[in-house]
Amino acid sequence: MGIARSSNSVTLVDVAREAGVSLKTASRVLNREVSVSSSTLEKVQRAMAHLGYRPNELARGLKARKSATIGMVVKNLADPFAFNAVKAVQEVARVNGYIVILASSGWDPDVERSEVESLIRHQIEGLIISPVGSPKSNFLDIIPPDFHVVTLDQPMRKASFDSVMIDNRRSVRNAVQHLLEHGYERILALSTRPWLHTSVERIAGYRDAMRKAGLESRIALVEHESSITREWLDEVVLKQHKADAVITMNWVCTIAALRGLKHNDKRLRKDVAFVSFDDFDLADMIHPTVSAVRQPTEEFGYEAARLLIQRLKGTGPKTQQSIVLPTRFIARESCGCKPLNEDDARSPAKRVGLIAKRQ
Repeated sequence: MGIARSSNSVTLVDVAREAGVSLKTASRVLNREVSVSSSTLEKVQRAMAHLGYRPNELARGLKARKSATIGMVVKNLADPFAFNAVKAVQEVARVNGYIVILASSGWDPDVERSEVESLIRHQIEGLIISPVGSPKSNFLDIIPPDFHVVTLDQPMRKASFDSVMIDNRRSVRNAVQHLLEHGYERILALSTRPWLHTSVERIAGYRDAMRKAGLESRIALVEHESSITREWLDEVVLKQHKADAVITMNWVCTIAALRGLKHNDKRLRKDVAFVSFDDFDLADMIHPTVSAVRQPTEEFGYEAARLLIQRLKGTGPKTQQSIVLPTRFIARESCGCKPLNEDDARSPAKRVGLIAKRQ
């Protein structure tokens, strides 16, 4: 074996010479081609390790017209939904030899378009995106032909992209039914961004349950979570609707509502029952514990990444895919139930209140 040099100066020619193989064979090993024998593979890999060889992935990508990178755009990196989905996408990508370039739109359709355009310019091979969903959101014209996109959480208008979602309507309908079974009748649905596909579907599920029970729908919609103040909650939720139960339609909405109710000296369960769409950290630590519809946040990422990489490798299904994942209703104390064994709530083998089956 020769003397190892700085990895910045070591080339594939040096590796081939060190391993005693042709440059073409060393290149085949680098590109993970199956035609290389195990003994040759071992020799070349040993030479790479000894010389400290580091391939120039960008140069390789430009030459092969492949970058081994995928882009991912989410609306809010602080949202637990986005955090867990991103983590899962990165895990699947890593196993399959891809890296993930991450961007956030901040709920701004102009930023969303700019980030998608920037990612495409950086030669990503495919895109996973949680769309802003605004009527002003439009980046379809900058998506290249035959470019693979998978949407998370909601579909893209006027597009035939693969998608990974949940059955929002059924999930909320069954959660409201649970509240009805406890005897609550003045159940209020609290939601934001009414133009979102997820908001529309969740409100529809709420209406389904209330209509079936022969009860009046009580709906409070605001454009942004910042509108859910102590004063607004007191006036709209408590005085106008006289709600005896509240179901919130997303995690940020939940936090704003819980804070506002506390500031109005309203106790969960005793003064107003409460269900959150989206489970969250500390939901089982608040007193009383908070009942929630739990989304499979990590599975969103796993399924989206798996589907995209299948497309990139040419092994995916021939038709457009819309994967619908199951949610779980976690019945804790705030809805009127007895305390829940959280080990049961977290165990995949013990599905507590399965309310939306895989389609």
